[in-house]
Amino acid sequence: MFENGERNETKQAEHSGDTVKVLELTLKSTLEDLCRALFGENAKMRWVDAYFPFTHPSYELEVFYNDKWLEVLGCGIMEQQLLESAGAGDKVGWAFGLGLERLAMMQNLKIL
Repeated sequence: MFENGERNETKQAEHSGDTVKVLELTLKSTLEDLCRALFGENAKMRWVDAYFPFTHPSYELEVFYNDKWLEVLGCGIMEQQLLESAGAGDKVGWAFGLGLERLAMMQNLKIL
């Protein structure tokens, strides 16, 4: 799960490549399921590399809505230093934030 490696564009120095793959897979599949619940099973989605200060790597999930790509959330693998400072240095995790103001303005969502 952990290693003493180098940080690069795809992983933090403390994480093994396998750890990052598993975290990325669960992160993206969970959030894609969330978007399908909101936008429907046939929603077109795409992932875009991004930067957020407390996650690395970081991504944005965009959904094709009303003939344009709309960013609906940002996410990423939590910086290991944050977990260490919280006393959970033996854990790994991911975080996300929804663009609630954008979702609130949409009229055709399944939840509205």
